[in-house]
Amino acid sequence: MRILVTTHGNMAKGICSSYEMLAGSNNKIDYLTLDPDDTGQFKQRLTQKIEQDQDDLLILCDIKGGSPYNECFTKYLENPQKIRVVSGLNLPMLLEVGLSLLSEPSLDHITDLAEKAGRKGVCVAEDSVSSDQDIEF
Repeated sequence: MRILVTTHGNMAKGICSSYEMLAGSNNKIDYLTLDPDDTGQFKQRLTQKIEQDQDDLLILCDIKGGSPYNECFTKYLENPQKIRVVSGLNLPMLLEVGLSLLSEPSLDHITDLAEKAGRKGVCVAEDSVSSDQDIEF
């Protein structure tokens, strides 16, 4: 199982750097950025990264409907038994799925985990903390 992070600009590089700062290096996580002046290289580089090996692949994208997502979704449609695509990338999502790789989860399990962790990672701070509101990271 591998994870590929894809975004517009340098977000993918930055969030992977943050992951390493918090959780350590993980050679099962890679990233691919779409540069502003891209003229088709993203699609070629995506194909190369997918074809690196035959492991299952979870692709995390920044925005549904953006160019990185659309290219990754096309790859998913070509190989739905080996690839999943999740949009709405955030650091809690990446941390959860990256650390779960240690237990060798199934592709469906890690996809579900990405969605749940991504949603749980979004919250609004409130001006008071009650005893049942633990600070979580």
